[in-house]
Amino acid sequence: MQLNDMETKKILDQGMLTRSLIETETAMKKCQVYTEMAKDAAVKGFFKEQAKGLEDVVGYFKKGMVELQ
Repeated sequence: MQLNDMETKKILDQGMLTRSLIETETAMKKCQVYTEMAKDAAVKGFFKEQAKGLEDVVGYFKKGMVELQ
């Protein structure tokens, strides 16, 4: 089965977004775990902010996936 250029681009874009989404979700979960493990308030705050920022990135990637479909 042959795909036209637009279909090929869409498949590649979905793959890229899926990979980025998985990597970002993993990093966000690590930050959440580090927040729970940290004893220093400054360290806790840092990782909490990082997790929130990554949560926003996850939303951006999910929006991109919806737009592709």
